[in-house]
Amino acid sequence: MHSKLEKCKATRVILVRHGQSSYNALGLYQGCSDESVLTEVGYKDARKTGNYLKGLTFDAVYTSSLKRAQQTAREILQVVAPSLEPETIIVSELLRETDLPAWQGKAFQYVKKNFPQEYSNWKRHPDQFYMNSSPLLVGERFYPAIDLYDRINKFWQQVLPNNIGKTLLLVVHGGTNRALISTALGITPDRYHCIQQSNCGISILNFPDGTLESGCLEIMNLASHVGENLSTQEGGKGLRLLLIPTGASAEQINSLVKQLKEINILLCLSDSFDDSQTLAEEVIKYHPETADLKVVQDLSEWLRTIHNQTIDSNNLVTGLAVAKEETIQTLICQAIGLNLDGKNRLQIQQGTISSIQYPDEYHPPILQAMNVGWVNAVQPNIR
Repeated sequence: MHSKLEKCKATRVILVRHGQSSYNALGLYQGCSDESVLTEVGYKDARKTGNYLKGLTFDAVYTSSLKRAQQTAREILQVVAPSLEPETIIVSELLRETDLPAWQGKAFQYVKKNFPQEYSNWKRHPDQFYMNSSPLLVGERFYPAIDLYDRINKFWQQVLPNNIGKTLLLVVHGGTNRALISTALGITPDRYHCIQQSNCGISILNFPDGTLESGCLEIMNLASHVGENLSTQEGGKGLRLLLIPTGASAEQINSLVKQLKEINILLCLSDSFDDSQTLAEEVIKYHPETADLKVVQDLSEWLRTIHNQTIDSNNLVTGLAVAKEETIQTLICQAIGLNLDGKNRLQIQQGTISSIQYPDEYHPPILQAMNVGWVNAVQPNIR
C-alpha cells in the first residue's frame, strides 16, 4: 500500500523549448520581445516533437505568454491530443523568457562587439549582471537572471501543490527551461549558462513526493527527434566529453557503437573497473583516430585530465568517458553547480549518453545533454 501511495504522489514535468523563431534564425536576442514568431522550420519541428510525444497523456499544459511558445504548444497538441481545445492551455506570465530589455532585437555579434564588458559580465557572472530597468529610470538596476529565477520559484509554488501525482507539459523558452531545471535541483543563478537548451529540445523532471525539494532530472535536452545530436556552444571549442555509464546490456552496447561511429573521438577515458574498460574498448575499436585508452584512478585525476585537455584545445576535441554512475553524477554536478549531496537527483540511465562541453578555462562547463541517444534507444524512457 505504501508504494502505491508514493507512486500517486509523484509528479512528472516534461519541458519543451519552443521551435526555431524568427529571431533565432537571425541571431538576435529575444528576451521578452513578442515580435519573434515561429519560422516554417519551427512549425515543422514542433510537429515532429508532437509525434515524438504521441501516446503520452498530459493532465495540464502550461506555456508562456509569448507567441513563439504558444505557437509551439498548439502545434504539439494538434498531434498529441487533436481533440483538445487550444483554450485549455494555461498561459503564465511567470514563464516568459529571460528579460533583457536593452538587448532584445539586437544581434548577438553586435552586442558582443559593442558592449564587450557587459557581454563578458553576462556570460561569466549572470547572477551579478544588471541593466537599467528603463531609459526613464536611470540608475535603477534590473537583474535579468535573478528576476527569472524569482518568477520560476513563484511558478513552482503555485503549480506543484495543485498537481501532485500528475503529468504536466510545459512549452516555454531556453532561459526559462534552464531556470526550471535549476530551481528544481537547487542550482543557483550563477550557473545560468551551464545548461544547454535546443529548439524543441525535451527535458524531464520528476518530483517523487510532489514537492520542489524532491526534484530529479531524468532527461535533459533530447533533440534527436528534430535532427540535432549533441551540438556545441561557445564557438564549438574546447573539450566535449561524452559520458557513458557502465552496466550497459549487449543490445545497448551495439546501439551506443552505432550512435558514436560517425563521431571523431580523439580521447578515451575509463575508470579502473573492468566493465568500464571493456565498454570503452568496444566503442573505440571503431575509431582508429583515438589515442590509447587512458585508465583514470580517482576523481582528482578525472578533473586534472579534463582541465589539461581543455586549456590546450583551441578547437573542439571530442572525448569519450566510460565510468560508473557515481562518477558521471559527480562530473555533471561540478559542471552545473549542483551540491554533491544531491548527486542522486541526477537519474543516470544505462545505455544512454550525457555530454559536457568545457569551452576554455574562462567559461564554466556546459551540460549539453543528459541521458540521451538515438530515438529507438531513448524513447521508451519517456513513456
